[in-house]
Amino acid sequence: MIHDLLKAHDAQFYIQHSGNNNFYYATKFKIPNLAFYIIGVDGTDLLVVPEMEKNRALRESRVKEIASFTDLGYHERFKELKDSKKALSQTLIEILKTHKAKKILIPPDFPAFLALEFLKYFEVEVIQDPFQKMRAIKSKDEIEKIKDTSRAIIESFKFALKLLKNGVRDCDKLRNEIESFLFAKDYLAQDTIVSSGKLSADPHCIGHGKIYEHVIIDIFPKSRKHGYYSDFTRTVILDDCPEIEEMLDAVIEAQQRAISIIKEGITAKEVHYAVCDVLEEKGYHTLRKKYREGFIHSTGHGVGLDIHEEPRIFENEDVLKAGMVFTVEPGLYYRKWGGVRVEDVVVVKKNGCEILTDFPKKIDLRRG
Repeated sequence: MIHDLLKAHDAQFYIQHSGNNNFYYATKFKIPNLAFYIIGVDGTDLLVVPEMEKNRALRESRVKEIASFTDLGYHERFKELKDSKKALSQTLIEILKTHKAKKILIPPDFPAFLALEFLKYFEVEVIQDPFQKMRAIKSKDEIEKIKDTSRAIIESFKFALKLLKNGVRDCDKLRNEIESFLFAKDYLAQDTIVSSGKLSADPHCIGHGKIYEHVIIDIFPKSRKHGYYSDFTRTVILDDCPEIEEMLDAVIEAQQRAISIIKEGITAKEVHYAVCDVLEEKGYHTLRKKYREGFIHSTGHGVGLDIHEEPRIFENEDVLKAGMVFTVEPGLYYRKWGGVRVEDVVVVKKNGCEILTDFPKKIDLRRG
């Protein structure tokens, strides 16, 4: 795919820098330092890392050729130039000139100081990161990793339900317990949403203080072993509130309608509009109708090495493909009563989809 992209743009090289999950996806190498992955139409497949990381890169990376900055003469240039950024720029420029580069492609978040230096020697084009698109379709191994994190989420949610049944009624305490539970099992959860009362009318408010008649619990950890996320939300009914319960029933029906039509070949827009159709039929407001209360966000987002990645399930024409993994998370939010949301992660199949966070939709603890 990268070689086809280079040919389409009449470019010789694409350069990916470290510091994001696209670099890890492309190289299978995690590194806290600045490093570069260089791919060329001439067959170049080169990972450039600091000297102290070279041996580890040789063991762990899937890239064919590994070189350190020392190998490429960085330290000699630094002694001469007395400027680390200029020395780094010249080191990379020399690699590209050696391979007769005329045009290079870089992602939008590429270091600006390097891009400006490259412009002195090459034509430079900023393109959408190609690995982002590649990541939208998950391999079997990636799906298994997301399933693994999904199972951990369900365990932690069951644990949270036990705490609620035992009388825990504080958002901060419940959040801390959920995150500690997951950390002990090697999953990292941060800013877990445990939101109750009128605060829950803000979809991303993590919640604080007393738990009232209902609580939204949105858990989205990543594995500390393999790095893949999953995402799951349930609204728990704890006491009588007819408006909240009616909203929750509508959201559950909307989610089920959307999930029922997901398969390879339909568009993201069709899934989103399936949710809007149900909620509007029941008299609720949606962003599609330009309202600022009701269903006021997209239906879902891709999940993988990042908690938000492609595809986006909204009013876009992106065609779903087998192997895509994303959330289906309709919600309703009204300042007068609060909010409700139900969320599951699904993987697209040729003729349907598989729910990776399978758990009952309606949780009612009023009767024990």
